[in-house]
Amino acid sequence: MANTLMPFDTEDVVLKGRVPRGFRGSMIGKLPEQMNIDAPLPNMSIHHTGLTDKVLEYRAPHEQVKEFKPEADRAGFADPAKKSLLEAATKITKLTPYIGTHLEGVQLSKLTDAQKDELALLAAERGVVFFRDQDITIDEQYELTRHFGLQDRDPNQVDPRHVTILGRDGDIRAAANFGADFHSDHSFEANPPAYTMLRLVRTPETGGDTIFSSQAALYDKLSPHFQNLFEKLDAVHTSEHTFINSINGGGAPFRGPVRRSHPLVRTHPVTRVKSLFYNPSFVLTLEGLKGAESHHTLAFLREHLHAADDLTVRWKWEPGSVAFWDNRVVAHRAVPGGYNPAEREGKRTAVYGEKPFLDPTNSVSLSQYLAGERASADGGDSNGHANGKSGEKDGYAADANGH
Repeated sequence: MANTLMPFDTEDVVLKGRVPRGFRGSMIGKLPEQMNIDAPLPNMSIHHTGLTDKVLEYRAPHEQVKEFKPEADRAGFADPAKKSLLEAATKITKLTPYIGTHLEGVQLSKLTDAQKDELALLAAERGVVFFRDQDITIDEQYELTRHFGLQDRDPNQVDPRHVTILGRDGDIRAAANFGADFHSDHSFEANPPAYTMLRLVRTPETGGDTIFSSQAALYDKLSPHFQNLFEKLDAVHTSEHTFINSINGGGAPFRGPVRRSHPLVRTHPVTRVKSLFYNPSFVLTLEGLKGAESHHTLAFLREHLHAADDLTVRWKWEPGSVAFWDNRVVAHRAVPGGYNPAEREGKRTAVYGEKPFLDPTNSVSLSQYLAGERASADGGDSNGHANGKSGEKDGYAADANGH
């Protein structure tokens, strides 16, 4: 699927995730002119590390990416049974009950268009799909990602094809250690990414793992009272702290910082499954709540996310390993420290998705969706998706292992 991008310099950019030290400031009231605030917060103090003159004087050269309606999600065109993709695998393993599937014997560089669509649906259902021993090049990765939509660009990304990700050596428990905590890529955008692909080209012998958590399962495990409350709330996402840290670290972001409101619970456009759309790295506050109410509710959400070991999968990288995930239903975090960060290098590509929405009349919980899958496997009806029934069997991993 072809998508047109504006021409940019094709130099690489390295995101090191470092936070400048030695200065702590705060922004109170009116923010600098380039801070495009879509959802202003009255009487809100925003604390950052490193609000320097350099930051206040900086003017980003490009405007914000405005909201747009993307092309139809490729997962909606997939065979619900995903036969073309799954039958090409020599082994299929569900890594946990709720999230993470490992496909062996599949080369991403050789996927047909039908298999690409089925990969999107599998990621929507399982959160993240893993591969090892991939021979795909950066140009092939870029072209593969373009099949799923319009390429997303990190505000610090110079090369429009990809971002280079290096290892992290910071203190995981330090304040404002971005990347050490869970996040969804660029959730502050008007159209946050739908799909992300990360391929590691160099990895340390130990360390540098990534943890993924199912936000669909996190919503599903809430009490009905909390589900009803959270469905009525919007969360304010911000990129201000990453903007400040980038400038103080020597970067030159080409877009200014933003705040945007998105539903705290969102509906997936294909599976119709409801999931939390929360992450502690970008969510600043909850609209409609008073200060203390928002603070304590966000503290609960962070604890709910960090305590959900049963809803997470931890992936150990090797050179040539790839993770392909759906940002709308997954939060992730890189585990820093304990290794030489120069030994970890990855190439990340992503595509813009739809503006987050909640459809209260046409959505299901993850448990309802899985019940529909089991009914489909038994010959009954399923919840299905845009093109019909979902045919992934609850126990398909055991069946496929015999290939």
